[in-house]
Amino acid sequence: MRKLTKENAKKYALEKFKQMPELHFKWNIIHSESIIEILKILTKNKKVNTDKLFALAWVHDIGKIVSEENHARLSLEILKKDFYLDEIDIDCILNHGSSKNPKTKEGKLFRYADGLSLFTNKAINFKFFAEAKEGSTFEEIKERIKKAYEKYKLRYSDSEEAIKLLENLYNKNIS
Repeated sequence: MRKLTKENAKKYALEKFKQMPELHFKWNIIHSESIIEILKILTKNKKVNTDKLFALAWVHDIGKIVSEENHARLSLEILKKDFYLDEIDIDCILNHGSSKNPKTKEGKLFRYADGLSLFTNKAINFKFFAEAKEGSTFEEIKERIKKAYEKYKLRYSDSEEAIKLLENLYNKNIS
């Protein structure tokens, strides 16, 4: 079994994401890069293995090549065939959704980064592009982003740091 590294995770993810439709392929790249961007902020001055978290940013949604539903569990099944995964890897992958409850400090940081990544400039721009292409109006898209913001503000209320970053991202990229 191979150890998951930043380099092999990115290469692996890019290869797997090619199985998806073009907009999904592009979204997963933006989402992964945005998670890494947020992790750089959230992990500053914290004793965590950022290389591990950056690697997980690339592969945590691999299960979506099979199905959106239960994609975290599917991601774990797919990754276990090719990589050795430790307790932190498993916690981050299984508990990255906004309603999940990670056990490790890395899992908690990863959960926040996963949600906050939706509000980076790159992610917001892509959302407007993709949803407008599918026929949504500017106001409809903006309203959905506002609802997502309210959802994450509530779900991440246990972290002052996450809320502050969420507010900064939203105000900078939407308001």
